[in-house]
Amino acid sequence: MKRSIGIAALTLIQIALTVWLVMQVPVSVAWLVLVAAALLYGLFLYLSPLGSFTLLVAVILLHAFFAVAQGWKLGWDIGTQSQSIVYQLGVLVLMAATWAQATELRRWARQYEEAQRQIAALRKMDEAVSVLSANEFKDRLKAIMVSLRRRNEPGIIVFVPVPSYVDGFGGQRYTPETVLQVVGEAALKSVRDQFDIVGRISPSTIAIVLQRCDREGAHRMLRRFHRLLHQQRRIRADLVMSWVRLEDLFVFQDWSAVEALLEEWSADYDASVQRRGVPEPCQ
Repeated sequence: MKRSIGIAALTLIQIALTVWLVMQVPVSVAWLVLVAAALLYGLFLYLSPLGSFTLLVAVILLHAFFAVAQGWKLGWDIGTQSQSIVYQLGVLVLMAATWAQATELRRWARQYEEAQRQIAALRKMDEAVSVLSANEFKDRLKAIMVSLRRRNEPGIIVFVPVPSYVDGFGGQRYTPETVLQVVGEAALKSVRDQFDIVGRISPSTIAIVLQRCDREGAHRMLRRFHRLLHQQRRIRADLVMSWVRLEDLFVFQDWSAVEALLEEWSADYDASVQRRGVPEPCQ
């Protein structure tokens, strides 16, 4: 609330000073001031806090030196100098208010972005794909790893990385978001409900964890997955299956190794392929 009031007050100051300057100076000078203020406003938003403050100080000093030099060159009398000082102060206050508003808006935007990141970290479901969010997936996988290791049982993790663009039937091109929706829906129907987990570990990768499951069981699940993909008749099922990669969970001795694996597959498709090799097709 206080921040909103502060920004509103700075906006009112800018409007009042702009109107006053337009009324006091020639139209050409007024337009020049407005263009300069708009340019500075954009720079204040773009630059870092230190950079924008340095620019503000530099502009104020240059403006003051220019006014002094102009007065000395033209030989202004006391009245003209006083009038010029009032104008210059108005311009400087307008610049300072512009800088303060841009700084506050930039700080507000950073805090909003940070809040959005925190909300995303706390969110358990990825709303776009209707599977577990990355953080929730990792938390559940960590618990699954402990359980599997305690009982000495096998487990499989399946990665489905999606390229930047995917060709479907009829030459239709799909974005990763659309493909991930199809993959996520098919994956959820292919696994054992309330036992296996499906999550989106990056903007372009779905991961599936199969508990108490060896490679043979994983391939049975993938055959169901392939059949469901084939039924939707949008994305080519064989193409999706060519991206699939299996990893045995029991070969990873601690959670840090599993976390490193997730990090590798959390990169985009090209980086994942470069790090892990071309995904093996699963029959």
